[in-house]
Amino acid sequence: MSISHVDARKALDACLAKAEEMNVKVAIAIVDDHASLTGLICMPDSNFQFLPQAAQGKALASAVWRQASGVLNERAGTPMMAGVNEMYGNRLLYQQGAVPVSKNGAFVGAIGVGGASPQQDEEIAQVGASVLSA
Repeated sequence: MSISHVDARKALDACLAKAEEMNVKVAIAIVDDHASLTGLICMPDSNFQFLPQAAQGKALASAVWRQASGVLNERAGTPMMAGVNEMYGNRLLYQQGAVPVSKNGAFVGAIGVGGASPQQDEEIAQVGASVLSA
């Protein structure tokens, strides 16, 4: 099951609204169940130019391992994690801020956020995940 562009936009809008409510500037990435990018946005005046890549890296890690990206951090240096990251061109980012998304019991993708604190990034991602899982 994939994420439609319509659903991706709804999730991005929900994440943006949460970020604005929290008064933080972030980038948000959505990937599908094959870790392919389905949505990406960066708020104006965000702190760093690399935020879109960071958000996507977190989302990729969450999608590949089907876990929240933050729990992957402690195992990031293991040979298995490093090897899988290498297969993805070293684009997986094992830092808190992304969550996997399931709908009707099936894994559909992940949402990653970068730019705020790790906890805030994950909280924003969870808002989008709730939209996609509905």
